[in-house]
Amino acid sequence: MSSAEDNEKRSNPFELLTVMEAADELRVGRTRIYEMATEYLESGGRAGLPVIAFGPRSRRVPRWALDELKATGRVVNLNEVRFDRRGLREAG
Repeated sequence: MSSAEDNEKRSNPFELLTVMEAADELRVGRTRIYEMATEYLESGGRAGLPVIAFGPRSRRVPRWALDELKATGRVVNLNEVRFDRRGLREAG
């Protein structure tokens, strides 16, 4: 992938990453990243790696939620976020 393609991919906040792609960005191993994803689902979105479950074995990480976690350490509860035409807004 070229640098331009990489920048374009990173600029899409609605991109969904695999759990292992998120692990690469966070520089953590397979076991730890899946523990974090499980923690998120079991805590109701209060801790861990923000993931969307597509069935019992498929998980995806929203790019913008991963970026928020990396930038601030804040775990976004995906159940409390709403989108409109201008982008995302957190429910208040």
